[in-house]
Amino acid sequence: MFFNVACKALNKNRLKHLLYGLIALITWFSGSAVADSVWMKNGDKITGTLVVKVTDKVVINTSYAGEIKLNWADILSIDAEKPYTMMLSDQTVVTGFLKHGENGQAILDEDGKTELIDTELAEIQYINPSKDLIGEGFVWTGNLNLGGTFNNGNSKNRNMQFNGESITRGLEDRYTVQGYAYWAQDNDEQTQNNLRVRGQYDHFFTKKWFTYLNTIQEKDRFRDIRLRSTYGVGTGYQIFEGEKLNLSLEGGLSWIKQDYYEESDENHGALRWAVNYNQYLFDSFVQAFHRHEVLYTPRAPSQILLYSSTGLRFPFILGLSATTQLDYNLDSRPADDRRKGDTRALFTLGYTWK
Repeated sequence: MFFNVACKALNKNRLKHLLYGLIALITWFSGSAVADSVWMKNGDKITGTLVVKVTDKVVINTSYAGEIKLNWADILSIDAEKPYTMMLSDQTVVTGFLKHGENGQAILDEDGKTELIDTELAEIQYINPSKDLIGEGFVWTGNLNLGGTFNNGNSKNRNMQFNGESITRGLEDRYTVQGYAYWAQDNDEQTQNNLRVRGQYDHFFTKKWFTYLNTIQEKDRFRDIRLRSTYGVGTGYQIFEGEKLNLSLEGGLSWIKQDYYEESDENHGALRWAVNYNQYLFDSFVQAFHRHEVLYTPRAPSQILLYSSTGLRFPFILGLSATTQLDYNLDSRPADDRRKGDTRALFTLGYTWK
């Protein structure tokens, strides 16, 4: 009796170990079947899945360390177990397998049989690029933010704050729309009513340099501005552009048409300078941003118009975010001797898409 029970237990134990062994073997084989191999110049071999290459680094997703970044210049060759879309340095777009051999790196067709290109890794500019980078579409990013307060009682006041940005980016073209609208009322008397919208088209004639056309439409009842229209042309340089960091500089000429409620209308030319910056920090916990735009009229009497916005945006889930920012606008020659500068602190909730 005891012997029979022991045999049954032993058989169950063996069966359990055999089952675990089969599961481990299947997992190992399935993992090996889909793993890409990266051969480094120092002799190391890294296995994982190629994610993307759009800079001088390639991202590999490994089972043992998650996503890691490797310097493209330190890689000798790559064996890929599935086809990838790639752009070469001559702007050719191919889809195929990366295979390494005695003569270096090769790209095979999607069947993995016919050699398309016998090349060097240095010739591969992008792997798995977004459609805008290879000229096959656009990427749309932006944000909308809303805030406000309402009091009803011994004191009665309310205000609304709205701002947003939309950027549509292609390989050679970028379309930007930015704007804000602020309104406030205190004891049934309006104390703030201003609106500003800026639209800009950028055409990239190199990867970094671009030319632009823009227009700004602005109104502010309490600065006596019925409508200030600005039309500009110039050039810019995109120092950084990516998901984590963006920085660009712009400069050019503008024509300003100012239509006042009470003051005499006027038109004049101006020099323009602008900076646009945003960056995700602390593993994308927060996004810092700053943008300013300066319009300078050199003729007498001279005029300086400054628009700046600096703040932090905290992403939540599902694209929701909270933003705190400080806006400062300056008009060195305001209508009717009004104050030159306006400072505004904003706390808003919004939605960000990318």
